[in-house]
Amino acid sequence: MAKPTSTSGIDATQTDRNVRGNGPTLCLALRLWGYEESGVQSWIDELHALHSAARWWISRERTAHGADLVVHLVKPSRVRGGAFCWNCAGANYALAQSPARAIEMVLFEGPADQLPSVRAGHWAAAGALSPQTALARLGHLVAAASTFRSGRRAVVRRNLLCMIARQLDAA
Repeated sequence: MAKPTSTSGIDATQTDRNVRGNGPTLCLALRLWGYEESGVQSWIDELHALHSAARWWISRERTAHGADLVVHLVKPSRVRGGAFCWNCAGANYALAQSPARAIEMVLFEGPADQLPSVRAGHWAAAGALSPQTALARLGHLVAAASTFRSGRRAVVRRNLLCMIARQLDAA
């Protein structure tokens, strides 16, 4: 991962969003596939403490009104070596049916070689990261790649989301 050698230009390039948490908040909805809501809620409380520029919540509604990004959190539901994962199938169908204007992705708990071969949309594999750590990293990356326009919701650019999905579990 590239690291900046100088921080002298940070204030000069600041946008409407204050990355220190004093500006607009990125709204991230979670759709759960194979997870207990109560367990994930405790992770969300920790995520808010770590990164105040992103607000996470669990959405039970398909449309997740008010979300800048919907993250389908998928826990593998197949036996090792098995060919079918119910949770993957559900998330894949949800992404295939999402409205064109919706920004959605899947965060899969596990290595990339366990992802289904046919996938709709953007899928990120947590790899060796715990789901909590992967969500925290995803929140930081998406917040950094998003822009805010006066009086409007955040804009999460799809091309950057694709790059984030491919690099999430990279060390």
